[in-house]
Amino acid sequence: MSVETVTDSTFQKSVIDASQEKLVVVEFSTVDKTTKRDPSVLNASGKMDEVINELDTKYAGKAVFCRVEIKLDSDLKDTLNPYASGTYGINHGPTMILVLNGKNMRELVGLQTGERMVQVIDEVLAEALPTFPEWVDARINLAAQSIVDKKTASLDEVAFGKLGVLLTLRRVLNKKATPQDLGMLDAINDVLQMLEVLHADETFIGKINA
Repeated sequence: MSVETVTDSTFQKSVIDASQEKLVVVEFSTVDKTTKRDPSVLNASGKMDEVINELDTKYAGKAVFCRVEIKLDSDLKDTLNPYASGTYGINHGPTMILVLNGKNMRELVGLQTGERMVQVIDEVLAEALPTFPEWVDARINLAAQSIVDKKTASLDEVAFGKLGVLLTLRRVLNKKATPQDLGMLDAINDVLQMLEVLHADETFIGKINA
């Protein structure tokens, strides 16, 4: 992947709409990438571009990175993409906005190190994760609805099997496990240890609660 250059005309789709599915990191970067004194030396936006390009590779599949180029006038108003920059009141480049579900989750102004960006991005990604019980409940509802809607007619046994495992997990998490649930959990542990997803001394529930 490469960092997409976003304009006012693509801002809604590439940033707001895309943020409904993944974290979008928007870099507002000055169109001029070098210092006025020495064109061979990168300015803050030019250096930040390099950091963002590296992060785009690091977070492939986890977050989307895009760049909005800006040109500030004497009043610090952007004349290149005024709609996009005006949405977040941008008056300095570089400025990074982290957008999730259409909301501004974080704002970082000025040149940032890669380490600092990783710290902030990881914080936002962690905040966005549902708790495991919430995830289990959501999957139970999806599995049950799929069976009710008969969307799994050719895979009924698999669908019911998934639902059974999820219901077992919910009872275990709620400390209402039956002996059968504990037996199924032991089987899950055995399989995950055999596949080396878990170490021999680890358990599935223990890993979740760690």
